[in-house]
Amino acid sequence: MEHNSTLEVIYITENNIIQNTTAVGRYNVSMSFYHSDSFSKPVHQSPYYVDLNQTLFAQVSLHSADSNLL
Repeated sequence: MEHNSTLEVIYITENNIIQNTTAVGRYNVSMSFYHSDSFSKPVHQSPYYVDLNQTLFAQVSLHSADSNLL
């Protein structure tokens, strides 16, 4: 996974006013894979090989002191 990446967010407004928001920042994000949807047994092997069309269970957390980020 790339250390530096660009993300795009699409949202629907409640009114027809077009709003543009641009920002640049650095965010600390952690991502873990799990063996099932119970998220009780994390995957520790690396690399983690999966089959085509296999369901993946991932947990992603944003670590920030900014309460406006969700």
